[in-house]
Amino acid sequence: MEIKEWLGKDNQAGFNIWTKKYQHNGENFEQWLERVSGGDSDVKSLIRQKKFLFGGRVLAGRGIHDRNVSLSNCYTMPRIEDNIENIFDICKKMARTYSYGGGCGVDISNLRPNGSPVHNAAKTSSGAVSFMDLLSQVTDTISNKGRRAALMISMACNHPDIEEFIHIKSDLNRVNKANISVRFTNHFMNAVIGDRVYNLHFKNDKCNVNKNINARTFFKEFARMNWDYAEPGCLFWDRIEEYNFLDHESEFKYSTTNPCA
Repeated sequence: MEIKEWLGKDNQAGFNIWTKKYQHNGENFEQWLERVSGGDSDVKSLIRQKKFLFGGRVLAGRGIHDRNVSLSNCYTMPRIEDNIENIFDICKKMARTYSYGGGCGVDISNLRPNGSPVHNAAKTSSGAVSFMDLLSQVTDTISNKGRRAALMISMACNHPDIEEFIHIKSDLNRVNKANISVRFTNHFMNAVIGDRVYNLHFKNDKCNVNKNINARTFFKEFARMNWDYAEPGCLFWDRIEEYNFLDHESEFKYSTTNPCA
């Protein structure tokens, strides 16, 4: 069987995608089928009949030994710790993941708020949101065969910088290489329903910051930003943590979501 027969003889778009993203070193359809199936005759038969197909990174990378590639589309990074060393360590891990073809999700809720004290020449922190530009730049710098890397940046709804976070996309020159989402909790959404004051807070061994906002006013502004700029997105965090494949493991906690969330 030839690739155009499998795709459909008039499916030029599908053929272009296959040759650009999935074909390796000029292989024909049968060679490609052998590679991505791992030589399994049952899998080959299912693919040939269009009853089963792997995800894109498997179709592009399985059985390739002349370069390092990822067979998964997306990954989540550990939560960034509140220090420069860890921030750049996460950037290094992101860059390596991108170079193998994977996307990344990263949460910045552990970074201290804007104006918090720091023990270096700056004296005060530029805040969690300021590091979003760095993360976006890493994503823009590393690409794979013309395929732009994917990044999701999330922040907890109770972080004191959350108002700055939801407005960052209104500056069209900032954080262009990332999607962003707010991690909303049931507690916050109940405050929205009740039109109540909600406490934003951040505490670690270096600082303790508290700030009050009106939950409903904030949520309306969040919705307006989403309407005007298609971001931020919305992650109902309690639901994510309560309904997942590992929700029976009491010690397991999600750090964030990947870009496909």
